[in-house]
Amino acid sequence: MKKILLLITILVASLNSFSQVSASVSPSSFTAEDQITITFDLTGNSLGSSNEDVYIWGFVPGCCGSPLNDQNGFGFGNSNPLAKCTRIGTTNKFTFTLTPTIYMSKTAAQIGAQFGCLAKNQNGSKQTSDLIFAVDPLTFTPSVFRPFPSKFTQDDAVTFFMDKNLLNPSKVALNAASEVYVFTDIDYIKPDGTGGYFQVSQYCEPLNTGDGNYYPGQTTTADNPALKAKDFGNGLFGWTIIPSKFFRIGDQGSNKFPPAGSKITKIKVHFRTRLSPYCPGTVGDSGSLGDNFGFPVLQ
Repeated sequence: MKKILLLITILVASLNSFSQVSASVSPSSFTAEDQITITFDLTGNSLGSSNEDVYIWGFVPGCCGSPLNDQNGFGFGNSNPLAKCTRIGTTNKFTFTLTPTIYMSKTAAQIGAQFGCLAKNQNGSKQTSDLIFAVDPLTFTPSVFRPFPSKFTQDDAVTFFMDKNLLNPSKVALNAASEVYVFTDIDYIKPDGTGGYFQVSQYCEPLNTGDGNYYPGQTTTADNPALKAKDFGNGLFGWTIIPSKFFRIGDQGSNKFPPAGSKITKIKVHFRTRLSPYCPGTVGDSGSLGDNFGFPVLQ
């Protein structure tokens, strides 16, 4: 009887040691072909404490484990150094970045609707429970404007694409343009709950270098390389940013930027030719205008 009670005590203690384990993934919505960062929060648990290294052990439920798990003779009792997570500062939180199709060496169809993992120490004597994340289906519908990934947070890298092959023929100047630029603005929520609006098209104006604006010396939209879309060939153009950094959330240099703690709720992008009539002092025609499109930002 004493042995049974002792065993129950050990099992309860083991469960309690990981009672506070949580994990999150960024972006929170992703396909098997998107790069994601998994964060393990091991605060209050023995795993990872006292400078102990933490490793990821990944798998697809009902299918298989990642080749990285057992690569070159490594295994659950002797983790692959390539599976080592990165500690966040001096906390007991750890991150690991991967792309499911590459990490699993499987196609998106083989991975399906779920991706799983757990966190463990090097020899496997301590581990979390299985953590399962939903995987969005991989679908693609051609469109004039689209973001990739289709769902993103303000801290994710996102590319906004324009396909000139699908552009309305009435956009004569934009169809003919060899250089494409964007104007963009955001809706956001301040820490106090009130709404805000911020427009980067202000940067097409001549700037006072002492007023804290982002692009000193600019006189037209074409003078701002950060607003130029990349030409991928065959009529496809793309503009890549990390929203929270590009819109300078928390920048104290000017009251024009969203205050610290603000959350972007929507990004709008407007593709333009090199010179647009919306910029003071520049010359363009009505055909130079692109189309606005906006996308919600995951919170």
